Amino acid sequence: MKTGKAGRGSKFAYVLGAIAFGVKDNGFTTFLMIYYNQVLGLSAFYTGLAILIALAVDALSDPYVGHLSDNWKSKWGRRHPFMYAAIFPIALTYFFLWNPPADTTQMTLFVYLVTMAVGVRLLITFFEVPNSAMIAELASEYDERTSLASQRVTVGWLGGVCIAIAAYVVFLVPTEEYAKGVLNKEGYQNFAFLAAVVMTISMLVSAIGTHKLIRFLPQAQSTTGNKQKFLRNIKILFSNTSFRSLFAAFLFSMMAFGVIITLQIYYATYFFGMTTKEISLFPVFMVLAALISMAVTPFLSKGREKKSVLKMLTLLAFLLSNLTIIARLMGWLPDNGDPLLLPILLAHILVSTAVMVAQQSLFSSMTADLVEDTERQAGHRLEGLYFATVSFSKKIVSGLGIFASGVFLSSAGETGQQMSGSIMTEVSYYYIPFVFILYAATYVFAGRYVLNREQHEANLKIVRGSQMAE
Repeated sequence: MKTGKAGRGSKFAYVLGAIAFGVKDNGFTTFLMIYYNQVLGLSAFYTGLAILIALAVDALSDPYVGHLSDNWKSKWGRRHPFMYAAIFPIALTYFFLWNPPADTTQMTLFVYLVTMAVGVRLLITFFEVPNSAMIAELASEYDERTSLASQRVTVGWLGGVCIAIAAYVVFLVPTEEYAKGVLNKEGYQNFAFLAAVVMTISMLVSAIGTHKLIRFLPQAQSTTGNKQKFLRNIKILFSNTSFRSLFAAFLFSMMAFGVIITLQIYYATYFFGMTTKEISLFPVFMVLAALISMAVTPFLSKGREKKSVLKMLTLLAFLLSNLTIIARLMGWLPDNGDPLLLPILLAHILVSTAVMVAQQSLFSSMTADLVEDTERQAGHRLEGLYFATVSFSKKIVSGLGIFASGVFLSSAGETGQQMSGSIMTEVSYYYIPFVFILYAATYVFAGRYVLNREQHEANLKIVRGSQMAE
């Protein structure tokens, strides 16, 4: 910022914007596969393929929107015009995603899912990319960024898991028609309305609450620019060694996270024999995990190199990710129905989720640190483009993650609603090694990040000196 710092109220409004993406993301990763597959009857493979197609269509939207918001000139600055324009279209498209036409064929349902998923992805980009990019403008210090990033990631998580709790407790309840509440079609459609309302409120509060800061935020140095400028900026990003390594690490980490969250409800329902009421406790413990992560992450990174902390968290994620499934396959867990099983699963969710949320906080903070590194070398800021890559990586969660889940389910012989514990056992033989490989790749690439605390502080001095000279 040009003068002073953003106040607590503005920062609070800023972090609330993450709720919209958290709600969207939770819906995609937790419920979309089981809703279209088990409730609507679309093949797991085609459900996953639809999300993958949407991801492919969306692949270039994130960096280009980031480029636009970096170079947009208006009386409302660089970020806010995009944020305001996206709010209501996002809510409408998300609602209709969960309300497809009745009595459709497999192909019609497939096309509808592709269309709505593409719409949601493209529209959320126009809010999330400019909004998340503001972190590099609201906080500049090495540890301050980790704290703000942790708050934003945690609030996003809280929004997503709280809406999931509401889904389990209020909407996905067993009825005479649906013995398993997670198969309650009407419940998903009512859930979609609530989710759309929550997303709208969070985006409005974040945009309006940070509006007064527009005159203090960095402004575009030139007009929006052309294709050559966009490609030149992309080249600048990928010429940075730390960016390349962080992008790859985040990509693999989010793919692992996506598969884990997508299949969690399948494992809970069919592998561990949990009831809907018991499953509703899972997001409650995710809330606790996110709060723990928000408190612990800044403490872990304070005075330490972020790369070292990230590598430690990745190693923990590698060890914890599928611990309960492996323990069941080895015969070390109590049988389904045993009162000890639920506490064990909840304890695992608490610890493993806290680690994953802390990972995401570090990724966001480390991305923000690259902004000044690039500004020092290239002479202009690319916050939007940097955080567009983060947004793209997040979408991998509900893209390749869901697609991989669909492939695993199909490979194990999934057909319609004929799911069982034995099928999930067979899925485990594909799923567990896949997740381990992804976390191993995350660890390797995280180790190649070279920007450290000393270099960041030097970058800040150079950038601030240039700004004062201007």
